[in-house]
Amino acid sequence: SGLAYIGNSQHRLGTAAACAVKRIILDERVARAAARQGADLREGFEVGEQVSFDAEAGLWTVRSTDSSVAPVRARALVCADGSTSRLATQLGLCNAPPQGVSSRSFIEGGTHNTKFDGVCFYPRWSLPGYAAIFRHAKDELGFCYYLIPCGADADKGQLGSVTADDLRRLHEDALRRDPFISRAVGPKAKIERMRAGSLRVGSQGVERTYADHVLVVGDAAGHIDPLTGEGIHTAMMGGKIVAETLLEVRAAGDYSARSLKLFERRWYDKFGYDFAFSQRGAELVWRFPILLDACAAEMQRTGDVMMARWAEVMTNMRPKTYFLRPDVALPMGVALVREIWAQKIMGRKSTYELADA
Repeated sequence: SGLAYIGNSQHRLGTAAACAVKRIILDERVARAAARQGADLREGFEVGEQVSFDAEAGLWTVRSTDSSVAPVRARALVCADGSTSRLATQLGLCNAPPQGVSSRSFIEGGTHNTKFDGVCFYPRWSLPGYAAIFRHAKDELGFCYYLIPCGADADKGQLGSVTADDLRRLHEDALRRDPFISRAVGPKAKIERMRAGSLRVGSQGVERTYADHVLVVGDAAGHIDPLTGEGIHTAMMGGKIVAETLLEVRAAGDYSARSLKLFERRWYDKFGYDFAFSQRGAELVWRFPILLDACAAEMQRTGDVMMARWAEVMTNMRPKTYFLRPDVALPMGVALVREIWAQKIMGRKSTYELADA
């Protein structure tokens, strides 16, 4: 309704809850690190549709779209090819397209008014989706808008009160007409054109993440939090679990689905169990936006204490059930009562409205 709080969660936590880095930079650093540890890095090897499995030999053959490049053969195939995952779909492990969507625009450093490192914005018209601004290196900003599956028809494209078709309008309206976002961006900002991507949240459409000689991980497996739309951290945790699992099955000489099922059990125990609570949280904030107002009001009242708790939960440092702890739930309950009184009894109006076009 217009309540806001910007604090210093790093000071409270003793460390940053998150960092902002361009995906292309992160991917290259990870690939180079793997190569330094002995991985055979095949740059420019674009995987096409020619992926086949020889059951008798127990070997996968993966061919490049460039027929002049020698194919790769391996005992195990890891599908880590993003939310649309053609490989997982081709193998029958993924049976539906991703339903969530997100946008991104970078804003040139020195052309904006932003002083903070990172802030999330929750306009009621796109809940449980939200917009965010994060500062990158050289004062560059990343502006994103996330639309998250929610509602009775979430499996058919319902994203709360909007659909994927609304993404561009919401993204552009936020930059020009949102009172908070437009002020942070400023009138002279040099903004890159919007890019969009799909989000497969909470393992949506993925029946299982393993099969004989196959594992599915990251966005391809739907390892994206259904409340935040974020998934790089879970993808990296999942990647580590993939490596540990493959080392064990290689030592045992058993790449069967029965053996690789261990991977799914491990990622579920590490972070997947939290997805159901995240989905419930998304449904709650969509139906009852006053919960977010209560949280912001409690941050204003207590300062970085509540801010740090929020940051820990929203960045997966703590599970969503952390909000059910008495020392968190009771103050939040009192804050909710205050907000109900202020909005429903005293008639406080929302100040979060789009400016005229």
